[in-house]
Amino acid sequence: MPLLRITHQRGAFTEAQKAQLAEELTSAILIAEVGADTPAGRSLAYVLFDEVDPKTSWYVGGKPDTSPPKGGRFLFDVVFPVGACTQADKTALHETINRIIANTLDVDGSFPHRASDWVIVHEVPNGSWGASGQTIGIREINHVVGGAPERSEYFESLLAAQARVREAHGFPSEERRGQAQPEAA
Repeated sequence: MPLLRITHQRGAFTEAQKAQLAEELTSAILIAEVGADTPAGRSLAYVLFDEVDPKTSWYVGGKPDTSPPKGGRFLFDVVFPVGACTQADKTALHETINRIIANTLDVDGSFPHRASDWVIVHEVPNGSWGASGQTIGIREINHVVGGAPERSEYFESLLAAQARVREAHGFPSEERRGQAQPEAA
């Protein structure tokens, strides 16, 4: 259930380029999130294009961005649940998005030529994502979209480690909610 918001300057893409980007980026974000591009995953993978006017709404160095690099500037905000992917998966996603945008726009994608294209992965904490009136996390998402089974080893160990940290540091538990807490010494 990944979400990708692409903020871009007005006129950066043709409708055909948007369609191509949506297709290729959907595959990329699904593979990064659950390790598989499945029909069930595609039915829940969102790619949103947010177009802004570079003369009135996009500033670089405190001034309107009237001289963007060839192809424009882009912000790729990727939203995943915590535990969806490792740092290696995120790095591969950064590389894949860069390659896709460079190929689509026929520009040099190497650093620093496309340093103005930012890919930011936002991880939603466990318990903060909801769908169909239910709180869901990476376990449920991986199951519903037919994610790669080997992904569960990573997210299960991560979720268990987070639980141990909460317990070791005395974070309130759901069981203790509403009960009087011991006073600090």
